[in-house]
Amino acid sequence: MQLVDSPESLDAVGDAPACAFARGLEDPVVAAVVEAWAIAGPQTDELARRPSAHIIGDRLELVLLIPDQSPHPLSVRIHAAGERMLVLAERQALAVLRQAAEEAGSVREAVVEMLLAAARSGEEVLDALEDASEQFEDAAGGYSASPQRRLLGRTRADLFRIQETQAAMHRLCSPEEQLAQELPKDLQRRLRRAATEFDANRSAAARLHTVLGDLLAEQGAVVNERLTLVATIFLPLTLATGFFGMNFAWMQERTGSLTAFVLLGIVVPAFATLLTLALVRFLTRSS
Repeated sequence: MQLVDSPESLDAVGDAPACAFARGLEDPVVAAVVEAWAIAGPQTDELARRPSAHIIGDRLELVLLIPDQSPHPLSVRIHAAGERMLVLAERQALAVLRQAAEEAGSVREAVVEMLLAAARSGEEVLDALEDASEQFEDAAGGYSASPQRRLLGRTRADLFRIQETQAAMHRLCSPEEQLAQELPKDLQRRLRRAATEFDANRSAAARLHTVLGDLLAEQGAVVNERLTLVATIFLPLTLATGFFGMNFAWMQERTGSLTAFVLLGIVVPAFATLLTLALVRFLTRSS
């Protein structure tokens, strides 16, 4: 399949299948391709939020979502008529799809190859997130700082979005959908392979989402445990401070010496603290 990146390269396109790439409606390639190939191009630059496929005769409109390291997936819009197709996407997505289109012999084959490329790209993103999750696990033996816990939360949210995106892409490739029914038998088999890879990506994202959720719960338990320990230590101290801070005449007359100060102000609160900690430790072991 011939590739088109500029209006000038349109003149070199013969009768072979061709694919034009653009980064948005403002790209001059879009206007040139729509006019030369009679393709119904997009009317807005608004990014699609769901994968979809619409096929009427030899005309095809397809929306793909490719996971990326950024919080939002890369949106790809494909418009085809006959053996001509226009692909609008961000730079990162175009880099993923170019080789898939170049190796294809027809528009339908290029669509399937792009779906396979999107699945492989999702797998690479999930591999990177799995490495990050392993680093989180290695550092989760003790208390983690708030920035690290926030990073855990953001990564978990990204995994949830990837999980939903891969599930939607899997449904797009299912045999019941229009896209599969419009393809010949050999391309249907390759489309099923793409569906299998999307489903595997969805399962991997769900597993990592659960792992990071467990890590966050573990970190929350550590924080609660330490706050409970601090509260336990200060409970008898607060009680002793409140009691001996009362202005009883009997207490004022009998606690004027240094011995009484050391005994009632230091020894008794310290003993009460140790006794409370020993009692908490005993009750914790018993449960």
